[in-house]
Amino acid sequence: MSSAGSSRRRPLLAVALLSCLLLSSCAGAGDPDAPEGESTDGASPSEQSAEEAAAAAEEQRRADAEQAQEAALAGPGQPHQERAAEIVTEYSLAELAGSVLVGEYATTDASAMADLIEELHLGGAIIMGANVPASDGGVDTEELAEELSALRDAGGEREVPPMISVDQEGGLVTRVGAPLTEWPTPMAYGAAASGLGASEQDDPEARGQHDEQDDDPLARSGHRLLATELAELGFTTSFAPNGDVTVGASDPTIGSRSFGSDAASVAALTMESIRGLADGGLAGSVKHFPGHGSVTEDSHQTLPVQSASLEELRTRDWAPFAEAAEAGVPMIMMGHIEVPALEAGVPSSLSAAAYAELRELGHDGVVVTDALNMGAIVQGYGGDQAAVTALEAGADLLLMPADVRGAHIGLVAAVESGELDRSRLEEASERVAALQLWQAELAAGDLAAGPGAQLPEELRSEEAAGDETDPDQAEADGTAGSPAEEAESGSAAETAVQLSESAVTLVAGECEADLGSSGITIVGGSDQDRSRLTQAAEAAGLSVGTGTVVNLVGESSAAGGDVAVALDRPEVLAGADAATQIALYGRTQESFLALAAVLAGAQAPGTLPVEVGELPRGHSAC
Repeated sequence: MSSAGSSRRRPLLAVALLSCLLLSSCAGAGDPDAPEGESTDGASPSEQSAEEAAAAAEEQRRADAEQAQEAALAGPGQPHQERAAEIVTEYSLAELAGSVLVGEYATTDASAMADLIEELHLGGAIIMGANVPASDGGVDTEELAEELSALRDAGGEREVPPMISVDQEGGLVTRVGAPLTEWPTPMAYGAAASGLGASEQDDPEARGQHDEQDDDPLARSGHRLLATELAELGFTTSFAPNGDVTVGASDPTIGSRSFGSDAASVAALTMESIRGLADGGLAGSVKHFPGHGSVTEDSHQTLPVQSASLEELRTRDWAPFAEAAEAGVPMIMMGHIEVPALEAGVPSSLSAAAYAELRELGHDGVVVTDALNMGAIVQGYGGDQAAVTALEAGADLLLMPADVRGAHIGLVAAVESGELDRSRLEEASERVAALQLWQAELAAGDLAAGPGAQLPEELRSEEAAGDETDPDQAEADGTAGSPAEEAESGSAAETAVQLSESAVTLVAGECEADLGSSGITIVGGSDQDRSRLTQAAEAAGLSVGTGTVVNLVGESSAAGGDVAVALDRPEVLAGADAATQIALYGRTQESFLALAAVLAGAQAPGTLPVEVGELPRGHSAC
């Protein structure tokens, strides 16, 4: 396996700056008409040369420090891989088989799962909603932390700790809720990021420029803060973010779980998000290769078929995964999607061609399957055999087999019979072990990045210089940062507010119109949605019960009302007939506070991250 900090990574901006400095040093500076041996600033050529050399050396040190940080966040390095290989050499066949399995359990009592981790030497466990203990205030975080501790302790004295994982994307896919910070859907990040104008959508050069500028501090800081809260409870891994590029209304599964419909924007936000998770101490996983956002069936229920050509896939669906592979990420998830252009009749999670394509993109980290208990697999391939087939095809980590004990037995039997090469199982186990060793060091602050890591002196001085800015003076002279920039140093609650405020989008209607002056009447949505909007409206000084009819569109129809509000995915507004239409991208209290502000006349700064009817991506009525 090659190192996570391998040469295929793109050079950092600092290296380019260094080149500019060196070129300027060679070319000379100052007034060309000045007498030979003199400079316009009074410094001699030798003094200038020394200053330029010192500046170049400082820039190189900063570039080296930034590169070390990037490598630390990208996944296991050579030391982790070498130690993993040594550890795996000592595994028995039964331990090898267990090390590549992540099991699930059915209740809030983790003791049976802990016993399986110990008995079968499992790679870890995943926490689903049914495993999260509740209290009057939401999640019983104290009890949950105790259960996660029991799972971790089940690893005993083994050097490679069990993976304690969860699906925590924000929005619709949130396993651990309040009192942890509630986050809107991932699409909120896409709406908050700068949208492409209509002319840019047809201009490849403009799209390329936009891609360079589309890194969003909100996505990185939001995911860092999300990861920090999970890590404090004992989680080590979150199977997020989604690198899926949605095609909009015809996508029944991903929808607002995607950052949007533009491949370049999704790629940029995916990288910011997975780096944010690592900043917070968690291993993330970009999902779901070969792209679930452009198929019209749900792999939880059946096997979707991706009919696009390889050229189309490489341009759209695979672009975020290609960027992730090039930059380096710890893990990519393989979905359950048939791609006839790769291998007809076979789910990608069981297809050697699909794994080969992902490796060809440059990914050298762990490839984890999507849950093997999903309809796309169990209906046609059986739980135990699917685990063997997936591993043989190229998977490294097998997530949620229908019967983890049966999968373990199946892997052992497949090696003993010669159906599965032991070397393939060892390769997978080494990648998983390296990932877990890396994450443990990352979380402990033992790497060049991550929580608690000591910044190199070059980057500490840069950060300190930034901290010297007087916020009052910045506000006075107009240099105060945007909400996204301010979120870099804010709390989780503050960042969730800033994200919700930055994302809310006026899809139709008059910008900054006072829609609630005569009060509002709330229809649609769930009981919780209506309660939260009521609280937010009253906090904004709006009366509730009479006046403008606000239709909250989630499970209910988009038709009717004076104002139609899409709570999750904005495409539902294509069926709305209200004069004013708003996309919210979330159902958190912060989302409804942002909505109430817009109803009271505030500007809605977001732009559409997907097409809505005939309205293009990047559209806003403001």
